Amino acid sequence: MEDINKQIEEDPLLAFVKLLTEVQSYSIRTLLQELKTLMDSSSDLDHLVSNHESKLKLISLFHELNQHRRLLPSDVKEFVEIVQNFFNVNIIRQDTSQQVLKKHNQLLDSKTDLMNKLRSAKSSQTQIDSESSTANGQIHKLSLQIDDIVKQRDDLKSAVNKCDVQKEKLMAKCTEWAQQSKELISDCDSLVLVEKCHV
Repeated sequence: MEDINKQIEEDPLLAFVKLLTEVQSYSIRTLLQELKTLMDSSSDLDHLVSNHESKLKLISLFHELNQHRRLLPSDVKEFVEIVQNFFNVNIIRQDTSQQVLKKHNQLLDSKTDLMNKLRSAKSSQTQIDSESSTANGQIHKLSLQIDDIVKQRDDLKSAVNKCDVQKEKLMAKCTEWAQQSKELISDCDSLVLVEKCHV
């Protein structure tokens, strides 16, 4: 058994071939041969455990070998257990790695989506800031125009008030001139009467 363990450590496939030749049962030998062929056909461990079809075939072979477990020689039985455990661990590791990779890709997609949304939000913010700045500029310009119009209105009111004052003064003068005219006419009439009396 120590020799077999040593061979497994040094060259698992060679040990497998040696154990395979020692198995007498044709069906078990066929299963072991299929297992060896499957292992030989895979370019590497990652391919074996990541390829869905190969993985299903591997699981199926282990299942069938376990059903014939009592017919296996103890060293072959132990070897199959070691190989099965090794692949079970790596299949679990591969599944976990795939889940992690899938989650990682989902996170990358989410990050890309969030970055796109952020860029869109920044673009919208820039546009809003630009529009706000333009609107503030127009408000300031209109405020200056309003201030100018208010000043013009106040100046016009002042001019109207001055005109009203001048108008009142003129009306007072006109009234005064009318009174003076009336008195002058009256004086003229009196002079005319006096002249007629002297004649």
